[in-house]
Amino acid sequence: MSQPKAHEAVIRALSIELQATSEEVRAAGSLRTDLGMDSIAVANILFALEEEFDCELDLDGVRRLDTVADIAEVLASAAA
Repeated sequence: MSQPKAHEAVIRALSIELQATSEEVRAAGSLRTDLGMDSIAVANILFALEEEFDCELDLDGVRRLDTVADIAEVLASAAA
């Protein structure tokens, strides 16, 4: 999967899970600090993306996922 497509999919999933607009998600430097994302939200987002793209995402590094780019990178790698 291309990085731009992964990026847009992550923004869509984050918007739903965090009940935020796509603009708020795009503007967030840190999803945890700026939008209050916690580890449960990360797991929910990753599970939703796994289901949507029929892939398996690495849950070992959940703590390091703090930006849209972090999550998009994991998705792009898994759905390649």
